[in-house]
Amino acid sequence: MELREYYKILKSNFSVVAYATLIAVVAVYAWSVRESQTFSASFLLNVGRLASQNTADYRYDQFYRLQADEKFAETIVQWLSSPGVAKDILSSAGVKSDDKTIRQLGKSFRAEKLSSGLVGVRYSAQSEDEGKKVAAAAAGVVSDKTKNLNSDTRDPDWFSVNMTDLVVAKNTQDLRINLGVAALFGIFIGTLLAFGKFYIKEE
Repeated sequence: MELREYYKILKSNFSVVAYATLIAVVAVYAWSVRESQTFSASFLLNVGRLASQNTADYRYDQFYRLQADEKFAETIVQWLSSPGVAKDILSSAGVKSDDKTIRQLGKSFRAEKLSSGLVGVRYSAQSEDEGKKVAAAAAGVVSDKTKNLNSDTRDPDWFSVNMTDLVVAKNTQDLRINLGVAALFGIFIGTLLAFGKFYIKEE
């Protein structure tokens, strides 16, 4: 097929390409506006000790202490990926979560073990105030679960968790870049639809 024939196909199906481009641009514009009204937040959870191990027979050295802190950091990561814990945090912060599915609740917080005894947490919020409240609630819920876990051990003062480095920032979107990419994507999809329509008619 010659280039002239490709041009004729696109010309005869110009409306298909135009509508696909328009839909892509409108969808990305709506998404960009919505995202620019939200906030992203992050904080750190530091795993520490309230007291050293109390035993006259044997004491763990620093290596084993770091190992224990690392394992407990992994536990915190699993807590924050739990829908039940996420719901408790949001409820404690006064954020409505009844309309969220279990899958959505499980993805409310993105927790990652950064090092031994250090967990980074990221999440989205509708306002700066909400971001701060959720961070305080998350620290409180994790601290309470840590205390409950400590109470089941022979050494109730083993682990402690503290929140630091809270940052809440508004999401910014470069509308020109977003719309440009959307237009290119719409033209690409529209072109595929135009050729698909042509070949279906030919058959």
